[in-house]
Amino acid sequence: MALRKAQAARQAGSSVFKLDASQLLWLVVSVVGLFPLIVLALLALIVLLVIFAMAGGSQLTSASSDPSDTGGQTSRLNALIELSGGDGRGTFDPTKVPDEDLVAPIRAAAKECDLLTPVILAAQIDYASGFDADKEGPQGRKGLSQLAPEVFDEFGADDDDSGEASVLDAEDSIHAHARYFCHLAERTEQLRKDKKVVGDHLSLTLMAWDIGLETVEAQGGMPVLALGAYPFQVRGLFAKYTTTGDEEPDSDTAPGDPDQEPEPDDDSTTAPPGPDGTDTDETAVLSEAQFTAMFPHRNSFYTYAGLTDAMAKFPAFAGTGDEQTRKRELAAFLANINHESGGLVHVEEINQAAWGNYCDAGQPYGCPAGQTAYHGRGPIQLSWNTNYKAAGDALGLDLLHQPDLVRDDPSVAWQTALWFWMTQTGAGRMTAHSAITGGGGFGETIRTINGALECGGGNPAQVQARVEAYQRFAADLGVDPGDESTLRC
Repeated sequence: MALRKAQAARQAGSSVFKLDASQLLWLVVSVVGLFPLIVLALLALIVLLVIFAMAGGSQLTSASSDPSDTGGQTSRLNALIELSGGDGRGTFDPTKVPDEDLVAPIRAAAKECDLLTPVILAAQIDYASGFDADKEGPQGRKGLSQLAPEVFDEFGADDDDSGEASVLDAEDSIHAHARYFCHLAERTEQLRKDKKVVGDHLSLTLMAWDIGLETVEAQGGMPVLALGAYPFQVRGLFAKYTTTGDEEPDSDTAPGDPDQEPEPDDDSTTAPPGPDGTDTDETAVLSEAQFTAMFPHRNSFYTYAGLTDAMAKFPAFAGTGDEQTRKRELAAFLANINHESGGLVHVEEINQAAWGNYCDAGQPYGCPAGQTAYHGRGPIQLSWNTNYKAAGDALGLDLLHQPDLVRDDPSVAWQTALWFWMTQTGAGRMTAHSAITGGGGFGETIRTINGALECGGGNPAQVQARVEAYQRFAADLGVDPGDESTLRC
């Protein structure tokens, strides 16, 4: 009897946990159905942890509790910016603009302020209207840039001289766009200086364009988490309007003839700035303020004092001929070194994989500093052992054995650039100095510096980038760039 009771008890207990076939099937289906939700929950947790780390563990906007504490969060935002399209300062590709008649107005309007570029302007227009000049959007927005009526009323003008300002006129719309953008750029820069907002200048300006300056100020900057926001959408279009041929500065100055003698200095009609950075007379062609404005993002290595010190050693540079010729030569030189050094940003060639390509081992003096020692350095990215030897001999320096002097001494760096400019024909038919002072034109300076790779259709995008820089610097110096037919090679 007791045994039967024990068996009954065991059977009763086991029946509590026993599942029939239908119950087991329901359990399996339930677990499988919940699996995606479990996975999504885990992914959400991972994303939150990443966001928390990016935001510094406490802030979810680019502004910290202390607006002056910008280091860590700004660097994280800058990393996101690079991933999302960069700064829009690459070489403009006009072929991507649907209407070629809009290219000139875009280029002209982009000169309204330093922050704006043709790439940025084209990307904004593309995002706003897809280059549909007749588009009508919400809240009365019209035209290429979809400007609000009150914005066009304030910043619009009759830029095409048609007799009236119209938001539906492409040229009027583009220039009004540029004026409004630059107005916002000026205001956001002041907010940054006052430490009221944190973030990079371009992102803040684009955010102000989208949501208003007051909102940007109220939130202390641009939310780091706003990856789908207007600034990132516009940046995503930068690549479309940027040529792929100018992603890295060139350092391919052609090997020089080590036996080529420097040209004798021409008679100078005006003294260049003195080595201490001051003008030696009232007709000096470049002031320090102009130099700073021309290269707002330059590496601190490239000093104005270094340039003027080098110019004092080459008095014929920017000192030959009339004032127009002197200014043209200066603009031409600055345009070429701007291109070679990425806007005076790079001191050494950035493509380290190519560093071993500039040793001509057939020369009797060889490459005593090493196979990779003669890569591009300085404003003109001097390269090849032959050029280092010849430049060193001319300047009284042992650059063959100490090529890093071009990297370490600003004056030496500028001197090598002017040495090449004044004395070497490179891949061309004349020195760059003679090309300008003798009437050859800017195109011949390109041929001298990198003609083997760029001229004759070799790389028209690179040539165009140099020409645009020359035209910009010539305008800054108040001189006509010369005959259009002589600007290219």
